[in-house]
Amino acid sequence: MAAGTLNPPKLKGTPQFVFPWRGGRTPLFPKLLALVISCVAFGLLITTVRIRVETPEKSTPRKASVIFLGDDLESRALSLRAREGGPFPSRFEPSQWEGLAELEMTAMNAVRFQPQAYVPALQDLPAENQLQPLQLAAKGELFFPKRSLASRAAPELANRKLAPALYPLSGISNELLPRELPPFLPAVDAAMSSASWRFLVRVNPEGVVAECVSLEKGGEPGAPELEAWLHRVQFKADPSKPFRWIAVGIEFTNQPADGPDSN
Repeated sequence: MAAGTLNPPKLKGTPQFVFPWRGGRTPLFPKLLALVISCVAFGLLITTVRIRVETPEKSTPRKASVIFLGDDLESRALSLRAREGGPFPSRFEPSQWEGLAELEMTAMNAVRFQPQAYVPALQDLPAENQLQPLQLAAKGELFFPKRSLASRAAPELANRKLAPALYPLSGISNELLPRELPPFLPAVDAAMSSASWRFLVRVNPEGVVAECVSLEKGGEPGAPELEAWLHRVQFKADPSKPFRWIAVGIEFTNQPADGPDSN
C-alpha cells in the first residue's frame, strides 16, 4: 500500500474481496430454453420478413429542344446529322436511294426478251429489165371528151327573205324538231341575222311552248320578237313526260317569200 493511504477497519469475518467474482452454480435448463426460443424466433423472422430495398430513381426534368430547319443545303446537312446521331436511327428507304432507278433498269434489261437483230439477205437483181415501156399517146389524139360547162341561172334573191330556222342543242334531236314553222313577220336586219341565238324552252305534253328563256343576247334587239315566235312553234307531243326542258338554237336562212313550196 502507498504511504499516506488510510486502511479502514474491517469487521471480523469479512472476506478479503468486496464483490463475489465467481458466481454460484445455476441450472443449465433455463439457458438452453432461452437459446432455443431465440433460435426459433430468429428463424421465423429470417424466413417470413422480407425487406424491399429499392434504388431511388434520378428525377430528371421533362424538357426538349426544337430546331426549325429550312430547305437550304446547311439545313439538310443538320437534319441528316440529327437523324444519324439521334436515339432513333433512321430507317433505310429503298425508294429514296439514288441508285434504285439504275438497279431497276439493269434488272429489267436482264429479264427482257431481246430478239436478234434482223439482217435481210441481199440478192442480185436479174440482168434483164422487167419493166415494160410505157405507151405514149399520139400527139393531138384525145382520149376524154371535152368538158362542157353547164350554165346555171343565178338564184333570184328578190323573191327570198331571211327566216328563222331551228337546230337542236340539248334535250331534243334533229328528227324531233317541227318541220313546219310559223312565219316570222318582223323585219330581219344584218345584226339579228348574224347573231347567235340560243333559247331554253319548256314544252308541255301537247308540244306547246310554256316558257322561253334566252341563253345568249337576251337584251339585244330582236330577242323579244324571237321569244314571241317560239311561243307559236308547235313541237311533237309526248304524253309520257308532263313537262320537259329543251335547248334550241335559231339561225336565219334565205327562204322563198311566199313559203318553201312557192317555186
